[in-house]
Amino acid sequence: MRRFISLVVLSLIFTITNAQESLIAALQTEKKASLYDPSDDKTINSEKRFVFKVYGENGKPKGEIEPHFMGNAIAEKWAMVNELYLHKTDVNIGFGSSYTETFKPSILNAVYTMNTYYKKALKRKIIPEDEAQKQYVWILDCAIEICHCSDSKDFELALAKAKDTYQILSLFNSVRLENK
Repeated sequence: MRRFISLVVLSLIFTITNAQESLIAALQTEKKASLYDPSDDKTINSEKRFVFKVYGENGKPKGEIEPHFMGNAIAEKWAMVNELYLHKTDVNIGFGSSYTETFKPSILNAVYTMNTYYKKALKRKIIPEDEAQKQYVWILDCAIEICHCSDSKDFELALAKAKDTYQILSLFNSVRLENK
């Protein structure tokens, strides 16, 4: 009976010490990563710029362009973003459905979040329509160009950390597109 109790106590001790070691390791790696945090006032005021190279013009979307509540120019860019970031494939096993893979999901989620924000803001008349179109065209242009860039990890992580639309907008405003 004593052996059984001592075995249980030893296993608990080993479990607790291993759990603490993994917690300490996780905390140390989090401290080393000094990425752009949009909720931190120090990084917002430091004006970190994300620079992406533009290699050429993007054509028109291949598929059908659905109408958008902000107009035809945005509808084309909206269709282009969906075409670039969403890859649909047919699944032959089972009942024959399709599978959608999202390329760079944090950027696509930010674009969708801003689309919802502008829809609500225009309905409530919080922002003028021309200002909303100007801002959203810039967001869509950035999303289209960033899709082709391989060095967008920092920007994607910053977008994933963004908590509200103001932070997402400030991140997209910190993007600079350079012609190659």
